[in-house]
Amino acid sequence: MDILFVALKDSLVLTLKLFVIILPLTISYEYLKHRQKDIEKRRFSFIGISHNGLVPLVTGIIIGLTYGAGIIIHSIRTSNISKKEAFLILLFLSVCHAIIEDTLIFVIIGANIFVLIGFRFALAIILTWLVWKVKKTGNES
Repeated sequence: MDILFVALKDSLVLTLKLFVIILPLTISYEYLKHRQKDIEKRRFSFIGISHNGLVPLVTGIIIGLTYGAGIIIHSIRTSNISKKEAFLILLFLSVCHAIIEDTLIFVIIGANIFVLIGFRFALAIILTWLVWKVKKTGNES
């Protein structure tokens, strides 16, 4: 009986911690939706992503692929984003999605926040830049 009580208590504590992480992220996303015009002024052209691609990119970075899939697909279909740019956005997100939520969840169980964020962003930027350069060079030939 003691084991069951400890398991229930630990599960409740973990659920509350996850709630504390996910609720602010959801509120932040709603805030970003209302600030969409300000976000679109920024560019990620150094890795081949235009201002039109920033909304699906920021969505995927903040809330992830699963929760943001509908928003990402809708943005790509309606925002005049080329197939090549959509590929770069999804490539970046395959490495660096849900950066806040996933990182905080891993921090709860003991991971180093700076190592997780640093490596994920660096790998996503380098990989996306390399693929963009290769595709850009391939189109010029």
